[in-house]
Amino acid sequence: MSVYMLVFRVLHVLGAIAWGGAVFMVVLFLQPTAKAVGPAAGPFMRELLGTRKLIDWVVGLAWVTIIAGGFLYWHDLQQFGSLGDFLGSEFGLWLTIGAIAALVAVGIGMLATRPTIIRSLAVGAQIAQAGEQAPPELMQELGALQAKGRSLAKANLAFVTIAAIAMSTARYW
Repeated sequence: MSVYMLVFRVLHVLGAIAWGGAVFMVVLFLQPTAKAVGPAAGPFMRELLGTRKLIDWVVGLAWVTIIAGGFLYWHDLQQFGSLGDFLGSEFGLWLTIGAIAALVAVGIGMLATRPTIIRSLAVGAQIAQAGEQAPPELMQELGALQAKGRSLAKANLAFVTIAAIAMSTARYW
């Protein structure tokens, strides 16, 4: 195995583990816990999402995974000679399905989840400034944003899972 393949495979696999693991943890544990705890979870979620910038880290891990995977994809594609031959193979088809699923997942994270979190933090700050007299429309907007964030995270987990299954099994079809 070449150093090229070793470096990009390690980056791809470690990035995917961290990315998928983070999304898994958020969807199955953090979001349900924050919802169950209610307003008391606010300071924790502000720290996690606002100060520590969890979404930026997750999107960054996604891009490390995708860029390293792109180099691996390119290497595998070269072994087939043409894109048509590559996509005509079970191996190439499943890698491509995984790549598309990963790109959809990072797109959801960047274009939908991140703006939703940013807006949620802004609305939460307005609510905190209002104190006991928070306008009901802000409370309603925050609830809607939180519900949207949970739905987006579940969609992201679904696409990351499809990518992981497709890529990890591509060699065995």
